[in-house]
Amino acid sequence: MPTLTIDNQTVTVPEGTNVLEAARQLGIEIPHFCHHEALGSVGACRLCAVKVIDGPVKGIQMSCMLPAKDDMVVDTGCAEVLAYRAQVIEWLMTNHPHDCPVCDEGGECQLQDMTVAGGHGIRRYTGPKRTYRNQDLGPFIAHEMNRCIQCYRCVRTYQDYCGGTDFGVLGSRQRLYFGRFTDGPLESPFAGNLVDVCPTGVLTDKTYRFKSRVWDLQEAASICPHCSLGCAVSAGARYRELQRRRARTNIQTNGHFICDRGRFGYGYVNHPERPRNPLVGHRRVTRQEALASLQTQLHELVELFGSGSIGLLSSSRASLETQFLVQRWAASLGSDRLCFEAHPRRDLAARVAASQRPERMASLADIRQCDVAVVIGADPLAEAPMLALALRQAARRGARIVIVDPRPVEMPMTCERHVVSSGQMSRLLQALGQPRQSDFASNLEELGGSLGRALLEAQSPVLIGGTDVLGPGGSQALLRAAQACSEQQSLCRSMLLLNGPNSFGGAMLSGDGPSFDTLLEGIEQGRIKALLCFEADALADFPDRKRCRAALARLDLLAVFDCAATATVQEADLFFPTTALEETAGTLINNEGRMQAFAKVFAAGTPLSESVDGGHPPRFFSREIPGSQPQPAWATLAGLLGREADSAALRCELEKADDCFAGLSMLAAGDEGRRIAAARPAPPVPEEGVGSAAAADQLQLLVTETLYGSELLSDLSSCLQSVKPEPYVMLHPQDAARLKLEEGKMVRLCTPVGELDLKLRLNGDMATGMAIVPRLRGTLLEPLVPGVEPLSCRIEKA
Repeated sequence: MPTLTIDNQTVTVPEGTNVLEAARQLGIEIPHFCHHEALGSVGACRLCAVKVIDGPVKGIQMSCMLPAKDDMVVDTGCAEVLAYRAQVIEWLMTNHPHDCPVCDEGGECQLQDMTVAGGHGIRRYTGPKRTYRNQDLGPFIAHEMNRCIQCYRCVRTYQDYCGGTDFGVLGSRQRLYFGRFTDGPLESPFAGNLVDVCPTGVLTDKTYRFKSRVWDLQEAASICPHCSLGCAVSAGARYRELQRRRARTNIQTNGHFICDRGRFGYGYVNHPERPRNPLVGHRRVTRQEALASLQTQLHELVELFGSGSIGLLSSSRASLETQFLVQRWAASLGSDRLCFEAHPRRDLAARVAASQRPERMASLADIRQCDVAVVIGADPLAEAPMLALALRQAARRGARIVIVDPRPVEMPMTCERHVVSSGQMSRLLQALGQPRQSDFASNLEELGGSLGRALLEAQSPVLIGGTDVLGPGGSQALLRAAQACSEQQSLCRSMLLLNGPNSFGGAMLSGDGPSFDTLLEGIEQGRIKALLCFEADALADFPDRKRCRAALARLDLLAVFDCAATATVQEADLFFPTTALEETAGTLINNEGRMQAFAKVFAAGTPLSESVDGGHPPRFFSREIPGSQPQPAWATLAGLLGREADSAALRCELEKADDCFAGLSMLAAGDEGRRIAAARPAPPVPEEGVGSAAAADQLQLLVTETLYGSELLSDLSSCLQSVKPEPYVMLHPQDAARLKLEEGKMVRLCTPVGELDLKLRLNGDMATGMAIVPRLRGTLLEPLVPGVEPLSCRIEKA
């Protein structure tokens, strides 16, 4: 490890570190544009000049391109260096339009900061400036090409890091253009990262444009709630309106970037139809009246039917604090009818995931550094987009990436693919768990065995599974296979993709508690008279919506605590509005068992633009903030339990009550988080059928997640509606030819939940004998829920 001296300070750094990074370890920030921690160095901007006084080379050098060496002596602030940087800034500003007052980057513009810091306050150039025509890059990114300084960060992020192909650099010398060949929306699901990496105002967030300056925002460290990966984000609000999300650095999870669903899916917080008032029936009341009504009715039901007549349901959207207090409230009511997921199969799969030993679980950082990754039954771009980006970084380093799935899984890079139907997954996993066996009876088993041997022989292998396709049994088989493919010197880590941001937390608290299926049976048999739902939408999440609706109609009391206008909220006898994630503080546990804290960004309230009918400033004033009735679910529960609403005390209590949560009280919003300390016992998993088609004209129907339109909260974001796909059903061309169906035509899909007329898509990269549909909320496909065993279906001409 080389030791060098920078500005009279000595530092020892790992081999391969450049001088710019070494200076940063000393707290010395060398001005730069093109260098980025995730992208590396290219020496394009020429701003990071330093003077090497002693070393292998001497004189003015670019610090981002200069490897740190032993006994090197560097000066970052001498007069010669400052003069050089001033000249660089001046030539970069030659063609700049100087439109800071109207630029959305103002206040957080790196070019602005460097120009002021470099002392370039007088413009000497008076000639004509180079100008360009801006492009329409779609609903998310605004393009102002005249501000460009040719740092190449955008191209390196979009093409090299994220794998996009429709955005690049055109031209030569001083006539470079960063854009597309033609106008049109950017195709990469990671395009929003261009906003974060651009050091000027060339590429800005169109959804945030002209809303606020950075110094006007209330910002805090938060966690993305749209999948189970727990990506770190920074959320900003103004005038009681959440106005943007940006990527926050967490090397263990998302690294430096986030996906577009996470960046632009925050509209549920500001949704104009968001329920903000307590309701009894459909009558607006005060919170005190609603709570009094709840307590009275619960007391009466317990008196008449016993404590077992009360059922409680939480969800993967609820924070760990909420889930813990739901558990405590159930105990205070004397009820053991408590579960944390309305989807029984997803619930059991999450409990399987919680049975992994912490050291065996893979983080996204582990995946980025792996040399072999086998992905079985998972569609990363749809179910956990930043996983796809982590796999791409592994592939760029030379890792072997293998996708095994019945679907035509899209990835942002070239990888090895094997099409295996969902019914064959169990045989494949069984063979995968026998990597030392040499002979197999079939090609499918031979594939599993060869993949097992590849994992066994790798230095840092990872086995990844999607619980929706694999189910609880397949997920358990995958964990056993990962253990079988481990050597003492090379542990095969595993990752299971779960339903929501706190599915893992709910599974940790579930123990051997009942599933929601059991609760429904109790309701149907008249044993359960009241159901209390905490940020759970049973009508949308339980696979059999008809059965669930009939059961809920039998209840004497349905009380719902939520921040979104869900289907279950519409049926509630009592409704309590809760805060959105950015309106409170709390903890989430992601799919690798990492406990992460998030901070409160702003106080709940109707956005000013909505409360004053678009006028500004308001023409009336009140001591009460409009729409401020939503309260954190955990705080409401604390009040019902007669406790103080103190989240820090809750974490301490949970940590003391359960050793698995060691370190929970030490979490701080913005840090990397901590893994759970121990695993839960593996739950008993019943055997599942293979779901084979019943007749020659029938197919297996597989319902899947899609990037936009499947997840509840992001689907409430208006800006994502333009990229939401239209309903469709997908077949293999062989099946379509057998059924005499043509691509693009309307067909009728006959399923156990009804008949649907859909447009037909064909794809030769999927398994035969199957029909694939996405779960799209707000469309005729909404009743079809992912995560169930494949159903039998029939397709005919419409």
